[in-house]
Amino acid sequence: MTDQSQPQSGETNNPLDDLAGDLSAKMMGETVEVKNSSVEEVQGGQVKMINSAIRSLHAHAMDMSESAVGAAQVNSLEMRESVAGAVAGKTVNIHGGLVGALAAESVQTNETSVGLLIAGKVEGNVKTFVTPAAAAAFGAAFALTFTLLRLLFRRRSK
Repeated sequence: MTDQSQPQSGETNNPLDDLAGDLSAKMMGETVEVKNSSVEEVQGGQVKMINSAIRSLHAHAMDMSESAVGAAQVNSLEMRESVAGAVAGKTVNIHGGLVGALAAESVQTNETSVGLLIAGKVEGNVKTFVTPAAAAAFGAAFALTFTLLRLLFRRRSK
């Protein structure tokens, strides 16, 4: 029988690794509730927002209702009648919301408007502002404007 408490050959037993693991597990289990408030930054395991605003959020799971968030990085987001500037997550459910930029593995929406959407799977009714046709039109307009300005300034410099 071998002694399991000793590190095996080539392994180092760093006590900081254990401490970091414990702190991470505690953080992911922490529940934060923000109600009728405005907060700069929130980090937590479970975050619940009601009628509030958060500038920056990092959480495992977030449930927001009638709220606003500037930037959010979450694994799971449930959003109702809310607004978000930028969201990055794995699973995002939005019911009646507005999002500037959204990147997620899976998005489920109902009556939602999104400026820029990058997702692996999208289900539901979502309206995007930047469609492929709009992006092409914007690119063509930019190129035409840039070319005209270049010609105008070239003539003036002669």
